[in-house]
Parts: sequence; C-alpha cells; structure tokens
Amino acid sequence: MKGLKRFLYLTAATVAALGALVGCGNRQPKIVHVTSYVSTQTMSTGGTTTEVVAMVAESVVEIRTESVTTQWGMQYVVSGAGSGVIVAHDEDYETYYIVTNNHVIEGARDIKVSLRSGGEAYTATLIASDVAGDIAVISIKETSTLNVAVWGSSAGLLVGEDVIAIGNPLGSLGGTVTKGIISATERSIPVGNYTMTLLQTDTAINPGNSGGGLFNMRGELVGVVNAKTSDEEVEGICFAIPADTARSIFDDLLTDGVVSGRVSLGISVAVYDSSAVYVTKTDDSGKFKQYDRIAKINDVTVTSLLTYHDALAALKPNDEVKVIVYHGRVTQSMFGGRLVFDDSPTTITVTAKQLQNGESV
Repeated sequence: MKGLKRFLYLTAATVAALGALVGCGNRQPKIVHVTSYVSTQTMSTGGTTTEVVAMVAESVVEIRTESVTTQWGMQYVVSGAGSGVIVAHDEDYETYYIVTNNHVIEGARDIKVSLRSGGEAYTATLIASDVAGDIAVISIKETSTLNVAVWGSSAGLLVGEDVIAIGNPLGSLGGTVTKGIISATERSIPVGNYTMTLLQTDTAINPGNSGGGLFNMRGELVGVVNAKTSDEEVEGICFAIPADTARSIFDDLLTDGVVSGRVSLGISVAVYDSSAVYVTKTDDSGKFKQYDRIAKINDVTVTSLLTYHDALAALKPNDEVKVIVYHGRVTQSMFGGRLVFDDSPTTITVTAKQLQNGESV
C-alpha cells in the first residue's frame, strides 16, 4: 500500500457535445437577505437507518451542470453531476437554498436540480461560492413544501459513531444511501490546491456524491461530502466538510456573498515549471508586477499553489504582510517563450484585504 498521497474532489463529468459556444463569463454572486429560515425536525434520540433515511432522503438533491471548456482551439460542452442538500427555506420568497460543493458548480453556465422523488428538474441560481472552503450556495423556486434538512453540530461527533451518506454517485444513481462510521474528526489534508480540515468516514462514497449529505442517526446534517483518496487500492477512506465549517461558510455566502476573514493580496497567481508561483494579474497599487515569482509570504516558503493558499489562510484582514518576490520577464527564442526570474529578491510590504464579493482566493 502506497499510503495517502493525494485526495481528489469527487467529480462526475463527461464531454457531452461539441460546439462553438460562449461561456457564462464572471458572474457576480447575489447577496440574499433571508426573511425566514425554516428547517424540518429531527429525532431527539437516535433512530434506525430506515427511519433516518425516511426523514432526510428527500432533502438531498441531484445536481447536473453544463459548462464550456476549450481544448486545442475547440470548445466543448461538458456535463457534470453532483449532489446537494436543501438546508433553508425563505417562505416569503418561495425559495429553497441548497448547500453543495464549489467544485460541483464551478464554471457552470447552467445548473439543474432534481428531487429524489422525481418530477421536472428545477433551474437553479448560483448565490455565491467559496473556492477555499469548497462550498457553494444555489437556490430554486418552489411554492409547495419540500423537505429541508437540519444542520447538526460536527463538534460533538465521536469516532466510531454511525453516519449515513446520501447522494448521486456516478451521476446516475440519485438517492443512493450508504452507511458507515466516523473514522476521524479532524483530518488536515491537501485537497486540490487547498489544505482542508475534514471528517473522515468509511461510508461508501463515489464520484457524484460531492455536495451530498452526511447525516447522524438523529437525522441531522453533520457533513457535506467532498473528497476521497485517489489511490485505487485504498478502500473506505472518504471525507466530508464538517457541518460547523460548512454552515458558517453557507451563512456568510448567503448574506455577504463572501466568507468573513478570507484575505487577498490583490493579485492573481499561477504555477510555472511545477514549483514557481508567479503573478498573472495585479491590482492598481503598483507594488507587484506581472511575472513576479512569489518566494515567501511572511515566514512561509511558497513552492506551490497549496503553500501559497496555506500562507494566505494564516492571515487576517488588515495584517501587514512581507512578500519576497523575484521579478520575472518573458524571453523569446526559437523554442518559444520562457519565464526568467531575477537572481536577487525584492521585499514588498502590503496589507492583507478582506476578500470582496465576487473575488476568489
């Protein structure tokens, strides 16, 4: 066994069609002021698996998306699938709010939501999303009463406690129920380009389960499923965003469109030659320049997007930040362009700013 090396978001996407289509571009998240926040009741004591499923299964929805990707100058329509959980109902506006993963809906030009009980699919609206926390909020309009899940607390979860996962594995098996236990409560692991603190479970989870619910035996939502190990020979190691974390992000996105405490240095970055994180876009301050290689943020050495985001995660709004960079430039040769960086570093002092609505870390 190789051990745990990489963790993957549980995506389920296929190339569905080819066409010269225009993507949706950058969409400004909406800010919603909920006038009523209604959830159903849960059991005061633990129930049987069938009782819990009967209570919560209808709150878990199937999500299907369409996005546009470009490869080799050709534009493709890509369809994806995931899951979500209805967690709030604004009665005054006949709107239901659904928590899911950011990676389920990221870049989607069209989001459809289907209920476990069937019926016509709803066209969903993206309210806001958070890349670092992998949480997104979408909404649907419905006049009739739908099942709304109750947020539970992940802080009191015990290792060995029974849990139930409900989702849409493989993008075609909506409403699938699996059962397992909590294997660990605070696993700090790299998922994509971010370090996340997650619940570990041996509950069977597969691509398409992303955004689905992890419920305790009282029928409370204690986690939002989002990742599993990528090692094929490893079984029973899957992960979910703790409910306390997911709910905090959900509430911030719903009311402010952005997560409180997330910071920005006013730049966008990318990776060059696997270990150089460089500036692709700057703000108007003039402190950073395009192609600057980020070497250090305070005491954190930056060698990847993961270490870059870890450094930002340690900052608070209005913190003074020392950034060591090497200025870069593009050189041209018969083999094409190449980034070249200065030999001597430059120290830049900036103030970390609260992430604004519509920005991403």
